Amino acid sequence: MDDKVKKRDLICELPDELLLKILSSLPSKDAVATGVLSKRWQSLWKEMKTFRYDEELRCGNARIASKFTLFISRRSRVEILQLKLTPCYEKTIIKRLVNNAVARSLRELRIEMVYDSFELPESLFSCPQLETLILQKLSLVDVPPNADLSSLKHLHLLSVRFSYDESVKTLLSICPRLEELVVRRSSYTNVKIFAINVPTLRSLYVDNSSGKSRPKGVHGFVINAPCLRRFSIRDSFSNYLRFRNMPKLVKSTVNVVCDIMI
Repeated sequence: MDDKVKKRDLICELPDELLLKILSSLPSKDAVATGVLSKRWQSLWKEMKTFRYDEELRCGNARIASKFTLFISRRSRVEILQLKLTPCYEKTIIKRLVNNAVARSLRELRIEMVYDSFELPESLFSCPQLETLILQKLSLVDVPPNADLSSLKHLHLLSVRFSYDESVKTLLSICPRLEELVVRRSSYTNVKIFAINVPTLRSLYVDNSSGKSRPKGVHGFVINAPCLRRFSIRDSFSNYLRFRNMPKLVKSTVNVVCDIMI
C-alpha cells in the first residue's frame, strides 16, 4: 500500500467529532465540497454548526451572498457564524443572513467589514443565546433602543469606529454579564476616551500600539472594573490613562508610554 493510500485511510479513521472541527475551520463552501468524497463525507458536513463566509464580493454581485443566505436558512442550527466582507456588498442580504443565524440559536458572531459602516440587525440585540461578539474593521451604527445582550460574555472591538464616545458606554451598558473585553485601537478608531465601566468584567486586553503618531487632543482609557482578574495593555499613543477599582486583580501586563497615568 503506497503512502497516499495510508494517509487517506488515517483520515477516514478519525472520529466524526474531530472531522467536524476540521470542517468548521474551512470556508463553508469548501466544507460542503467535501460531500463528493464518499457517502460518509456526503452527510458529515450537514452536521456542522459553525459556518464561515469570506468570499471576495464585488460591487453589484450579490449572487454568492444570496446563495449563502439561503444555505444558512436551510440549516437546523447555526451556533457560530463568521463573516469577512469587502465594502461592496448588499447590506440587506447580510442583515437577512444574520437574522437567519439568530433564529437558529446563534452563540457566536464575528463580522469583519474592511472599514465600512454596518448596522447590526435588531434581532441580534435580543438574541438570548449570543455569548460572543467579535467586530473588526467596521464602523458600527448605534445600537437600537431597548437593546439587551443579556447572555454576552465575550466582546472584541478590533479597530471599530463608533458614532461618538458615548456609543461605547451604551454598548457596554447592555452587556450585564460581560466577562471578557478586547479592544484594539487604530488610526481608524475615532473614540477619544474609552470609558470601560463594567462591574462583571474579569479579563481586559487593550492594544493601542498601531499607528505612526499620537492623535491630537486627549486620547486614552478610563477603566473601572471591580471584578477584573487579568489585565493586559500595550499602549504607545494614549496621553491619558486612568485605572481604578481593581481589588481582585491577580495578573497584569502594562506596557505603556503615556503623559498622564493614574
